[in-house]
Amino acid sequence: MGHRALLAYRRDETDRADEPAETESAPDRASDDGPTYDLHRSHWGAADFALADRIRADSPFAADTAFAVDPDPVATGVTLADAVANYVDFLHHEAFYRVETDYETTPFHVLWFGLDADSEAVDRSETVGNGALVEARAVDDTDADFLRGWFRGTKAVVGEMVDRGALAPDEATDCLAARVCAWAGDREVFVTE
Repeated sequence: MGHRALLAYRRDETDRADEPAETESAPDRASDDGPTYDLHRSHWGAADFALADRIRADSPFAADTAFAVDPDPVATGVTLADAVANYVDFLHHEAFYRVETDYETTPFHVLWFGLDADSEAVDRSETVGNGALVEARAVDDTDADFLRGWFRGTKAVVGEMVDRGALAPDEATDCLAARVCAWAGDREVFVTE
């Protein structure tokens, strides 16, 4: 099955200067002037956030490890907001990494807002564009296990609220987003809109 990760490598601003406003790989590119990224996949990169300290200038795709990143990009020239909304599969990606131009790497937990297993009233939830990324501070099992357990419990309660009619499914998503942001505190969080 693997431990799939999606990685966003920040593009050097000189790479952007020669790029047209819209490319075939990023048709819905955001119009803001924020930094853009190239997206890459790793089949095993989410295992214990293994890539957090393995991506370096001398090995930008961690090719010398079992967690290697595919050097062929999935998409190029996308903003982080676009990546979160249109490329992260919150059910299938277990980790997300932001890689800066100096190869400083920030790992993120991937949390899917789908309530398929938590609510009898919800038949199917989108997997892309339906969740949150939460910065992983301590890249260890304790932090990840606590967050996963807390989030499973939170989803169970929200799913029960949907089944009892206290929340509509779209309100449940807003509730999950608010709870994740509150839990995260000063950690960086990206929530889909």
